[in-house]
Amino acid sequence: MRATEFGSVVMTVLRAENAALVAEVHVAVGDLVAGGAIVVTTELMKMRHDLRAPMDARVVSVHVGVGDELHGGEPLVTPKFDEFLLGVMALPLADVSLTTNGQLLGRKREVIRESGIKRINVSLDTLNPMRFQQIARGGDLGTVLEGIDGLLADGIKVKINMVPLRTQNHSDVLAMLDYCLDRGIELRYIELMRMGHLVKGNAFQSDFISMQSLLDIIAEKYEFARTDAPYDSTSVRFQVPGRGVFGVIANESEPFCSSCTRLRLSSDGYLYGCLSSSRRQSISDLLDMPSHLALPKLQNILVSALTDKKLAFEGEATVMKFIGG
Repeated sequence: MRATEFGSVVMTVLRAENAALVAEVHVAVGDLVAGGAIVVTTELMKMRHDLRAPMDARVVSVHVGVGDELHGGEPLVTPKFDEFLLGVMALPLADVSLTTNGQLLGRKREVIRESGIKRINVSLDTLNPMRFQQIARGGDLGTVLEGIDGLLADGIKVKINMVPLRTQNHSDVLAMLDYCLDRGIELRYIELMRMGHLVKGNAFQSDFISMQSLLDIIAEKYEFARTDAPYDSTSVRFQVPGRGVFGVIANESEPFCSSCTRLRLSSDGYLYGCLSSSRRQSISDLLDMPSHLALPKLQNILVSALTDKKLAFEGEATVMKFIGG
């Protein structure tokens, strides 16, 4: 929902913090709502959550309907982000990265810098302000770019993820690479994934741009060569001599599933071995066990989860709608 604050032109966009289904929509465009009023009720695993207006406002647009899937995953939205990031960074972990849409990077710059995190991925599909509004359904491109500049100034390594779509941002492929190479940012193009509504019908083929098509576009301006990548890397990487590196996450052209070592842990304590498998295993009960009992059980769960890997991505049973990519 998007609302306009009374007496000003302040726009507030209400976003879901977690993946869920829309159970009820309590407002319509033009409605006046009081601060604290319920505007949308979501449901996940039979648990309901009310999304409330943060202030007195008028509803100017509604982007969801009953039964719609809300995709969670934007970490900077949650009120617990600061505490969570600082807590994670205090753990003895070899590497930590964060993926965000970048809209709140400016507001969170201080805690990000304080945490000591070294790598942040930003999802950004265009540098055109009008297309940005169409694709992102809100937010401000300039705010995202300022946030990226802040990260770079603070010495944080930035990667940008872009999903090229033939009907939306096909013309931005080179412009995004120019932007990234000029700033020492590694750009990763992500082939459209055959999931959700794209599994059936013609929508997937209408928008899909293959890795070879992307490389043909890039070759119009740059010389490049394939370069090394870690065994379990999800991207095929290419070196532009004297400029930098870009990658392609080629879900369709060169499936990486057989070498994937990633596991996903949901916020409610379930471990998923593969984004294409709905199989999950709970690890939350291990928190109450003594270490000498919990660790062997955890090891068995991890090994079992890794056996869920598919040979290639399958969209019919995706769990990204619950835990993000």
